[in-house]
Amino acid sequence: MPLLRPSELARIWELHPKTVYLWIREGKLPAIKTPGAQYRIRAGDARAYCEKNGLPMPRVIASPAGSVVVLGKPSVSQRALAKACKARGTGVVSWPSVLEGLLAIAVEPPDVVAIDAEIADVKVTDAVRALRKTARTAKVPLVVYDVAPRAGTTTLTKLGASSIVTRGKTDDVVRAVVELLETLS
Repeated sequence: MPLLRPSELARIWELHPKTVYLWIREGKLPAIKTPGAQYRIRAGDARAYCEKNGLPMPRVIASPAGSVVVLGKPSVSQRALAKACKARGTGVVSWPSVLEGLLAIAVEPPDVVAIDAEIADVKVTDAVRALRKTARTAKVPLVVYDVAPRAGTTTLTKLGASSIVTRGKTDDVVRAVVELLETLS
């Protein structure tokens, strides 16, 4: 289980580092003291403290194996992807509404985004453009799946899609996302 520095938790919780050190010295937040007299917080202790006090959960604690956001209606590919990610300890969040999903991604960018090419409320190219426009989401790896076999994928490639998977290739969707997660870790 990873060990966190008090300064990392202070940044995540948007607190002054002295506040976190105070909690440690008062015994409210359990910590280990290293031989060099540095404090480190176990991920499990930080998770318990977050849950108890309503603080944001650091990603390294919530899903140490990464996080994936899937945009699009429920499908066989989406279910297979969720199952594979759960098996490897990766957090998965699905958004049937692409617009709501894009807003969530802008707030907390995941490690990988998977977009169903069959989305109804927005053109897939517009969704990819929206992701590539902001600095926080411009570098997030992107998998577009269930693309029609004869559809032009050149535009999606130019927009920065990391992987494009044609319709009916569920195993390829899972493989593409898992490979991207493995390159990030």
